[in-house]
Formats: sequence, structure tokens, C-alpha cells
Amino acid sequence: EQRDLHSLPKRRSSDLDYLRISVTDRCNLKCVYCMPACGIVNKPHEELLSFEEIARIVKVGVSLGIDKIRLTGGEPLVRKNLVDLVRILADIEGLKDISMTTNGILLKNYVWQLKDAGLKRLNISMDTLHEERYRDITRLGELKEVKDGIILALEAGFTPLKINTVLLAGINDDEIIDFLRLTQEFPIHVRFLEFMPIKDNEFWKEGNFISCREVMDICCKFGHIEPVDTYGNGPARNFQIKNALGTFGFIAPMSEKFCSSCNRLRLTSDGFLKGCLHSNLKINLRDPLRQGIGEKGLIQLIELAATTKPREHLLDKNSIEASEYLMCQIGG
Repeated sequence: EQRDLHSLPKRRSSDLDYLRISVTDRCNLKCVYCMPACGIVNKPHEELLSFEEIARIVKVGVSLGIDKIRLTGGEPLVRKNLVDLVRILADIEGLKDISMTTNGILLKNYVWQLKDAGLKRLNISMDTLHEERYRDITRLGELKEVKDGIILALEAGFTPLKINTVLLAGINDDEIIDFLRLTQEFPIHVRFLEFMPIKDNEFWKEGNFISCREVMDICCKFGHIEPVDTYGNGPARNFQIKNALGTFGFIAPMSEKFCSSCNRLRLTSDGFLKGCLHSNLKINLRDPLRQGIGEKGLIQLIELAATTKPREHLLDKNSIEASEYLMCQIGG
């Protein structure tokens, strides 16, 4: 069902303090639930936002209440000179937190530079602890590269260090206890994510969904656990095994919608501002920037994105074919 912008419930820009920035649609993996085996046609470099354009958007966003940003991809570390972008953003007054989500393949090459440039936190995507299975899921990756990056990130003092694990029924749901043991041994925060349907995703149609509720039942049988508060105000519900060094949590966008508390906007690598990962509503910032728009005009566009942010996603009602972007193009 298509709805007119003016019929949407209004959100105030002051409600939103978190901006996720996709810096590239390119990735060095081809995960089975994220990208077609044949890959995608990547956008020409000139269509991507420059670092200066990203910084200008962030500065205006900060003036409207944004104080946290996360860099995503594709895979952000394949963007040339990404450390320079981190350094530019870290110098913006009023920005409290800069984090990044990465698949970790290239992390060991950049971890110390990122820390020195001002990156505060890291989320590392890792869906299995088994090398052969990792190759099957990612089609290209070597798990050892990710593990090496995690070790160096801990040594560099990135805390909290989070591991994002997408739940895949019949593929990695037999590793839940192994990930729990990881939190006992290391100061690592594992977050189990429900798999979400998105554009042209045959993987979803094959029935690979498992809910966080089912996983929680497994976790409860492992040992004594209790709820804990962790850094940030994101959607995860977090828990800890008694005496564990780390924590584990759940992000359940399908079985337990958290849209009412969503505090984020999303900036695509080609310069469109979106209020929701799963909505096709978007505001073009790139072209107005390149046409010389002033700060007042840019504020109006960002506020438009905020006020037209849908109150909830409709993945449980609409066909997944309605999604405009593949997951690899918007950064999850």
C-alpha cells in the first residue's frame, strides 16, 4: 500500500539523535542472505558522497540534535582513505560518538589507525565460529582474518566490542551455545539478530528465519542469566551469564518490533536520507548539496526526512519485493 507523505504520522527531528552513514555499496564478501551470488552493479564513484559532503551533512545534523553516528557499507573499510573520514568527523563539535560496523576482514590493517583517528566503538559481523561454514555463508571470506581483527580491536581498547550474529535456521542455530561461551571468555558483547526479508531475497523464501524468542529459550537452558544495561540506547535487550566477561543480547525487528523507540536516520552512500531501512521514502541530499544549497535549506531537507519517518516498518504486511535496496546497499 502506497501512502502519501502528508498522511504519515509525524516525527520531530528532535526525537532523532543517531545517524547511520553508508560510505559505500561495495563489499568484499557476498553473504548468502545479503547479496546475490552474481553480485550487484555498484554505483559509479562520482555518485557517492565525498567525505566533505558527508561532513557537511553531519555538521547540520549535529545542530539538529544528532550526536551519534555509525559508519556502514557495504563494507566501510573498502572505501579508500576511510580513516581520513573518521578523523574529519571526530573534529565536529557536539558529536559524542563515532562507531562502525564492519565484517572484520580488513580490520587488522586499520584498527590502530581508526582508534587514533577517533573511532569509539566497533560492531563486527560474524555469523559462525566455524571456518568452512564461514566460507559457505560469505562465499568469499576467511574466518581467521576476522578473528585476528577482533583480537587486535580488543588490544586497541575498543569497548564495548560487539559481535553481530544473524540467526539462520538450519545453518548456524546450532552455534548459539558456542557464542554464549565466547562471552564467558572475552569482554565481547554478542548480539543475535533476526534475519529480515529485503529486496529479491530468495534466501528468505527458503524458510531460514528463527525468532529471538526461540534462541532465548536455548540460552536460558545454558545457565543462570540476568538482564543487564549496556552502552547506548539501541534496540537490543541484553543479558549476562553469571560471572561472564561479556554479555549477549537480541535484536528482534520481526517478532518484537521496536519501531516506536527508533531514534535513527540513514544516509545512503549515494546521498539519500531515509527514515527507515525498509521504507522507500527518501530525501535527496546529494544533488542539492552539489547545486549549492545553503545551511537553512539543508536543515529543511533533514527535518523533512525526520517528520516523514514512518512509525513502523510493514515487513509483516507488504511483499519484500517492495524494498528498493538490497541489504548490502544500505548497511543493515
